[in-house]
Amino acid sequence: MAAKDVLGADELHVLTDGGYSNAEEVARCESEAIIVTAPIKRGAMNTEHFRPTQFVYDDESDTIRCPAGQTSRRSSKHTRNRAIRYRTSACKSCALKPRCTPGVQRTVHRLFDQSAFDRMDARIYADPSLMRTRRCTVEHPFGTIKRMSGGGRFLTRGLRRVKAEAALSVLAFNMIRVVNTVGTGALVRPNRTESCRFETEGHGSRHRRRGEFLHSLGG
Repeated sequence: MAAKDVLGADELHVLTDGGYSNAEEVARCESEAIIVTAPIKRGAMNTEHFRPTQFVYDDESDTIRCPAGQTSRRSSKHTRNRAIRYRTSACKSCALKPRCTPGVQRTVHRLFDQSAFDRMDARIYADPSLMRTRRCTVEHPFGTIKRMSGGGRFLTRGLRRVKAEAALSVLAFNMIRVVNTVGTGALVRPNRTESCRFETEGHGSRHRRRGEFLHSLGG
């Protein structure tokens, strides 16, 4: 919402990393007119059995059709994982059961906000260039920061210190990116007054302000 206010936009289209691929958050963003596109994280799948994507959900009847054509219906909810379980009794006599599950019955999980994921998946399928754009804009900062930090190893220990070090690395990268984009002149002129004021402060005051800055980064 803050980004929308700063940009003065009624709607935002956001390309982001797969680490932000969370159905609940994607649905919340959609409710605030923020359209998110990110690679969907999928768990490890046993190639010997049917994949979850081969089970088709019908929104009108709230059922899932399996590869054998049988219909699975709601059986229970998994509140902690925000998912609904779908099952069918047809598994017992199904000829495709060996290809579906090693257990007694196949259970299909569908997230509460799975529809938001489905819409995001449709956007990616309709425009594959979105993922190419994401790789160009999202992936390279991590590689650059890793190179700048000498291999990506932190010099500090402890969560608070590491968070501060990571924040400083990101700040340095952003400053370099801005200089390369708009040049040093655009940065120096607006900050000249602030820099002069800072230089006139005593050593103790500068040390205190640095400590407060690192404290705010450490959280």
